[in-house]
Amino acid sequence: MPTDFPSLAKPYGMRRILRVDVGRVMRADLVTERVLESGHIQHAFEIPWRALDRAERSALDDFFRSCRGRYLGDIVFTDPWDSVSYTCRLDMDELELEEAEPTRWGASIRLVEVADFKALKSPVTVFPALATGAVVELPYRMRRSYRTVLERQRDGTERRYEDYQSSSGIQRWEVGGDNLSDLEAGALLDAWEGNQGPYRAFSSFTEPETGAVYTKTHFVETQVDHVLNAYNSNRIRLTLEELK
Repeated sequence: MPTDFPSLAKPYGMRRILRVDVGRVMRADLVTERVLESGHIQHAFEIPWRALDRAERSALDDFFRSCRGRYLGDIVFTDPWDSVSYTCRLDMDELELEEAEPTRWGASIRLVEVADFKALKSPVTVFPALATGAVVELPYRMRRSYRTVLERQRDGTERRYEDYQSSSGIQRWEVGGDNLSDLEAGALLDAWEGNQGPYRAFSSFTEPETGAVYTKTHFVETQVDHVLNAYNSNRIRLTLEELK
């Protein structure tokens, strides 16, 4: 029989972690290709409690003991974000319980998905935009970078080489925010999952500050941290990178 997760409230501040395994391979023509290694998205869940009563503390301790730390891999956990059930194991062999105030116990656990990985979502070609524009919240950051190789010569002079071979450099933009609505967070997560992190590229990204349209961009991160702040408030910050 599967091991059921105890019926404890999922507190705000819970962190959902999505991970994809994407590698890079240099071809003979010196073009870098992205390679999808695992072919699935793995989920992890970090749950912090700060006000468990004695009965809830005992239930959590009994659950941890029944799993024998990381040993059991059949824990059924229902994600409060989308009500999808995942097969997980604990990612810890020690549970610390702390009574910060009388009869108010704190503890945190981490679960990792280990089996029955869900079907991949559909690719997203256009970076998500809502009525207010692209899914971006202040502070908004943009970056432009070059990579220059410097070689010092014996006579004290130097030689400089451009690694990117691009006069405009490589541009990056930070997308997401610290207080996204459920609609905004869902659109951003669907885009990251559908494109399997950095694996696939967007054919259209409208930069919100200048209105310029870029026809080849992708996510940089192979991992998303999604924090459930409060009702209809989410934290997700990701980076888009221009592809040449």
